[in-house]
Amino acid sequence: MIGTKNINKINNAMNNFKIVQQSGISKFEKLDNWLEKESQLYKNEIKSKKKSYIHLKRGTIVKIDFGVNPGSELCHTHFAIVISKHDNTKNETITVIPLTSKPGIGRLPLNNLIKDEIVKNIKNKLAVKTDSKELWEILNEYKRYTNFSYAYISQITTVSKSRLIYSKNKFDIINKTKCSADILSKIDEAIIDSMTGGKTIKPFKEDIMVEI
Repeated sequence: MIGTKNINKINNAMNNFKIVQQSGISKFEKLDNWLEKESQLYKNEIKSKKKSYIHLKRGTIVKIDFGVNPGSELCHTHFAIVISKHDNTKNETITVIPLTSKPGIGRLPLNNLIKDEIVKNIKNKLAVKTDSKELWEILNEYKRYTNFSYAYISQITTVSKSRLIYSKNKFDIINKTKCSADILSKIDEAIIDSMTGGKTIKPFKEDIMVEI
């Protein structure tokens, strides 16, 4: 049974969240949405007896809700690349490299990864099934993303698979398609350099683009 002290702490936390959301800082504007979603994740966890999870191969491009986090930690929804080497259906977590469309230090340029790996795949499906409304819808959705992607090496992280975002469109290949072996090789090199005191990933000299 929850005691009075516990209730008070929860109430204090909620008051703090209200103050934070009203601070005018952009990353906290949708804090209420994330808190509601996160509380539901916790609720699902205490109810669920699930012992089998999606199996994600290394290099799979996924979409993740990273939530609202303190400081410079990554926030909100991003594409990411799975780098876990031996994932299986018993693992509830995966290690990923988030993707961003903003260049900077610690971010490896992957050029037009999203367009190459996702849009091209969808176009190939359209070549076979041109009358599918759902295919055209998903193609138009991904066309809005910028050409350039950057692997956010300095934000490598392990997350729960419950944070994965799934599409309602049956033709969406997110969480299903893999990036190329060449891209994985570049990411591996960048991780080694970053974690072992090697060379620093230089900022990519491009215009700042809209965040993915």
